[in-house]
Amino acid sequence: MKRIAVDIGGTFTDIVYFDEEAMEIVADKVRSTPMDIGRAVFEAVKKIGIDLSSVGLFVHGTTVGLNTVVQRVGAKVGLITTEGFTDVLEMGRGDRKDLYNYLWKKPKPLVPRHLRLGIRERTSHLGEILTPLDEGNVKEVLWRLKERGVESIAVCLLHSYANPENEEKVGRVIKQLWPEVDVSLSHRVAREFREYERMSTTVLDAYIKRRVVQYLGRIDENLKKNRFGGQLLIVSPSGVLGVNAVMEKTIATFASGPIGGVSGSTYLSKLTGYKNMLTMDVGGTSFDVSLVKEGEGIIRHQSELLGYPVLMPGMDIRPIGAGGGSIARVDAGGLLTVGPESAGADPGPMCYGLGGTEPTVTDAALINGLINPGFFLGGEINLDMNLAKKGVGQIAARLGLSLHEAADGILTVARNNMTTATKEILIGQGYDPRDFALMSYGGAGGIFAAGIAKDMSISRVIIPSTPGVFSARGMLTMDITHPFAQTYNRSMDTINIRELADIYKDMENRGLAMLREERISEDAVRFVRSLDMCYEGQGHYVEVPVPDGVLGNDARETIVDSFHSLHKIKFGHQMQAVPETINVRMKAIGKIKEIPVKRNRKSREIPKAAFKAKRKIYSEGKFTEWKILDRSMLLYGNSVKGPAIVEEPHHITLVLPDETVSVDKFRNLVIHVFHPASSSKNRGGKRREGKEGQR
Repeated sequence: MKRIAVDIGGTFTDIVYFDEEAMEIVADKVRSTPMDIGRAVFEAVKKIGIDLSSVGLFVHGTTVGLNTVVQRVGAKVGLITTEGFTDVLEMGRGDRKDLYNYLWKKPKPLVPRHLRLGIRERTSHLGEILTPLDEGNVKEVLWRLKERGVESIAVCLLHSYANPENEEKVGRVIKQLWPEVDVSLSHRVAREFREYERMSTTVLDAYIKRRVVQYLGRIDENLKKNRFGGQLLIVSPSGVLGVNAVMEKTIATFASGPIGGVSGSTYLSKLTGYKNMLTMDVGGTSFDVSLVKEGEGIIRHQSELLGYPVLMPGMDIRPIGAGGGSIARVDAGGLLTVGPESAGADPGPMCYGLGGTEPTVTDAALINGLINPGFFLGGEINLDMNLAKKGVGQIAARLGLSLHEAADGILTVARNNMTTATKEILIGQGYDPRDFALMSYGGAGGIFAAGIAKDMSISRVIIPSTPGVFSARGMLTMDITHPFAQTYNRSMDTINIRELADIYKDMENRGLAMLREERISEDAVRFVRSLDMCYEGQGHYVEVPVPDGVLGNDARETIVDSFHSLHKIKFGHQMQAVPETINVRMKAIGKIKEIPVKRNRKSREIPKAAFKAKRKIYSEGKFTEWKILDRSMLLYGNSVKGPAIVEEPHHITLVLPDETVSVDKFRNLVIHVFHPASSSKNRGGKRREGKEGQR
């Protein structure tokens, strides 16, 4: 089968084509088109020259939903909720997200007060209808919203997660009276308790729905015009989904780009034997860091988007505004800052010559010799050194530094920002960095990877093949995944196992129907069950696996024992108390055929053609001569001592002095980082025995 993946980033749009019969990979980039983001998709397809009629799978990661919220260009949303609860969206939680920042403010609600209307109805937390729905009241509220020019409606009734009957009735009334309006029902978007978080998620879904649906419709239409007859899948935080599933739940498009890189890292973790990985995606606009633990990505069931909570399972990815396009400035106090603002794709860094007026990380890297101005994107873009010097020179003048000292300062501040975010997800959660290998990718990842690893006592850095487009490549390793969740609060002493089994059966039936629509055969389907559990009175819970097959009374003891063990691992203790369930969870997974892996023959001798002309690099306060290597010419088994730069069209990898880079059997670059103070303690990701890498 021939497959294509396209990932839209803030600066570049990446494309990867894979032909499994010919074992051929084509990877490339085009500039993103912020004013019409879909245009870059087909510019990328045109650039690689592939006939779409021969392609069976097209996977797409899009930022259209995210951009809609960032730019505040979503639909005019009306909120229908239970009478007396219209201000939940504005009140939110009582905590401060940035405790010591006295300038911090809550984000403004996406639905203003006059568009949040209550209706007469009430359901208990156990699902009992206390006050039947007044349909006449619903019609009255709809009329008021229509008069006020609402374009999309979010419906979030109190405790509808326990029994959605009233909410379903509201949905039917809207469809009858106002069929053209977009509707998001909370029990379909996030069937979980926590009223504020559920309401926020539903409102976000309604806010972006129209733009996401229109965008996906245009992509689908243009693919068909180009004779594509295969399957179009969209990346979500849990896996890939069919277009119809995404149009029903548009919130699933958030964070679709970075997910591909983490998925690809998980896949490589299983191949290479590095079971613990810290993943680092450094693009033009952002730095995204995540963890792979014991060969699996870390899952979070709640995240935030620009301060708005989102109830949706997905990879735990922590982003900051740091990348190749991050803008360098001197603040009012005379301190050098880098990011979070980015020059993006338009105008881009000053050295692009497209009208940029402020220096960026890319300009600094160019000045200090890290980037070859004639080989950027394989020579497609000739970078303007004079423009870069003009921008960084302004920083140097304000700080009283030389040009190269200022450029080095910009790179150091950017790296320190990335290291701080990395420590938060790693050390902040109690993990020892020495137990992890660092997987680095993204267009600017190789500039910073070795330095960050050195700062954090990480002994191995892995740079995958085609690292500049690795997130797009990782999308081709993802399975179709439909996550289901339903709040179900019961004590494990009194839980009705048959009732629990019925909930899982209903989820499985819905998941199977969705996967059939997405052309997945039943033999390629599997279900993964779990329960969110805690001790009575706890505010945080542990996700506990639930056995496959028929659930009998013996499952109760198995689940409880698993909970106690996992609680002790996560929190360091367990209690002699009966736990309770919070949420029932299930993933319906449709397996997509894995990409075959080509293993290479070992060759210790480095081809002469791999060595390019040496270059003087400014590092650690002085110019020194560094080896320059052509990655495409390096072979499995080759090993080179630093200082060196490994060049490829969409990426450069720095190998610092005292470090060594080698090529493994999968053509990954593996940098061996030297730590003089603690080299004997470095575990480098805890390789499995018998796999490629350090024993």
